[in-house]
Amino acid sequence: MGVNAPTVKEKAMLFGCDLCGIASIDRFQNMPPKSNPLAILPKAKSVIVVAKKFLNSTTESTSTIPYTIIRNWISREIDEITIQLAYFLEEANHLAIPTGAIEPCNYDSDLDKQTGFISLKNAAHQAGLGVIGKNTLLITPEYGNMVWLGAVITSADLEPDPILENNPCQGKCSICIDRCPVGALDGSLFIDQKKCKNFAFGEEDGGEWRIKCNKCRILCPSSRGYKLMAA
Repeated sequence: MGVNAPTVKEKAMLFGCDLCGIASIDRFQNMPPKSNPLAILPKAKSVIVVAKKFLNSTTESTSTIPYTIIRNWISREIDEITIQLAYFLEEANHLAIPTGAIEPCNYDSDLDKQTGFISLKNAAHQAGLGVIGKNTLLITPEYGNMVWLGAVITSADLEPDPILENNPCQGKCSICIDRCPVGALDGSLFIDQKKCKNFAFGEEDGGEWRIKCNKCRILCPSSRGYKLMAA
């Protein structure tokens, strides 16, 4: 049974995502081997990326516990969506590998960084869902950076979406860089993981593990979306 891009997107939305985009495998040629979709699945032809909108109200709380609760829940939801989508593709006689929303991660010794199974932010950009900001987060026109991501690597040869070129973060704005409490951002492609992780994740005041800082996300002027400029 054959599948096409519209059918895949329709299924993804039915399974519960808010956005879905498709990238052709040739867009990942320069990715490191450990996180290269083609190295993970040699017969891959496409990467399907899904996004689910984060609950904006959590950023208005004086506590980061609600934000952490939604992060944990939405990660499970994304995993369920990508797993269902992978089963759908396999039943249509295509190989399909769900990548996971948050973990487990790999360690890339060349970069000295933990990396996702694939880079979901890069995959989402390659699939036309958004652009990468100076805070290293994906920014979508519809929901800003308040999205969570997942992907499926598949042997299905699907029509790719165009890559968005209009990046609202290309100007002089440096709020995320200037306001990072530990100086983990410098405008490059990568955040200083060690600085960020040691400060932003863990126990607080004797309580249990939580995300303790999300300033780079919530202070962004495009955190709730941006308008696409006419070509």
